[in-house]
Amino acid sequence: MLQPSGSIFELCHVVADLDEAIGHWTRTLGAGPFFVASMHLPDGHRKRGVPAPMAIKVGFAFSGGVLIELIEPLEGDGSIFTEALAERGPGFHHVLLRVDYDEGFARLTEQGFALVTESLTPLGERCALFDTRAVNNGYVEIMDLQIAFGRLTGLMADAHANWDGSSDPVRPLEPLFAQLGSIAAS
Repeated sequence: MLQPSGSIFELCHVVADLDEAIGHWTRTLGAGPFFVASMHLPDGHRKRGVPAPMAIKVGFAFSGGVLIELIEPLEGDGSIFTEALAERGPGFHHVLLRVDYDEGFARLTEQGFALVTESLTPLGERCALFDTRAVNNGYVEIMDLQIAFGRLTGLMADAHANWDGSSDPVRPLEPLFAQLGSIAAS
C-alpha cells in the first residue's frame, strides 16, 4: 500500500556509488527492485535561486509502502546532492511529503524553512526542496505527484509487490515511461 496523503512518501539517500548502495538496500534491507536512470538536466533547476545544472544517477525502489530514492551525483552536477555528499558523505538526504504542492510549499515557507532548490522534473512536475537540517539533518521535498510520478511509482510498487527478492534487482527506468504511455491511452 502506498503512503496516504499527508505522510512521508519517499526516503532519499545520497550515495557515492549507486551500484554498491543498491546492493546494500536489496540484500540487507529488502528494498527492490530498483529502477535506475541517469539524468542530465542542464536547464530547469535552480539552487538557492541561481540556475544550476543537475547530473545524477538515480535509483527508485519500494520497501513496503515507502519509496526509496538513491542519488549518485555525476560529473558536472551543481545540485545540493553533490554539496551534501561533499559535506557529510553518503547517507540521509531528504524525505518527500505526499501533499499538494502548493499546500506543502506554503506550509514549509510559513514555518520559516528556506527554499533550496526548485526544478521541473522530466515528467513535468514542479519539485522543491526546503532546508530542514536544523530539525532533521536533511531536507524536505514537495512535488506535483499527480501529474505522472504518482502513476510511475504505482508501477514500481507493483513490481515490488511481485518481486521474489533476488531476480533482476536492478532494472532500467525507461521502460516504465513506455508503460505510462499505454496507461494514458487506455
